[in-house]
Amino acid sequence: MTIFIDDASPRIARRLRLEREARGWSLADLAGRSGVSKATISKIEREEASPTAVVLVRLAAAFDLTFAGLLLRAEGEGKRLSRAADQWSGATRPPAICVAKCSAA
Repeated sequence: MTIFIDDASPRIARRLRLEREARGWSLADLAGRSGVSKATISKIEREEASPTAVVLVRLAAAFDLTFAGLLLRAEGEGKRLSRAADQWSGATRPPAICVAKCSAA
């Protein structure tokens, strides 16, 4: 039996920093909006602390995201699922299911 351990902490840390910096917020700004201390946010972003679910819910809410939305973004930039039409690059023919519906677009 093989056991796989997937430590999401580094991805969550990077995502939190990315979300904060994309908004031009300082640690103090995020702390004020979330109710989580600057020191805690800094430690999470530097991977020196693992956030609890409650802390992640507060941080996600500050970004106007759900907890699940934050985790999805951390996992794969929120692009795990996409419509067939959105997957078509133009270099190849669109998927057959999309031909009738997408050719008008």
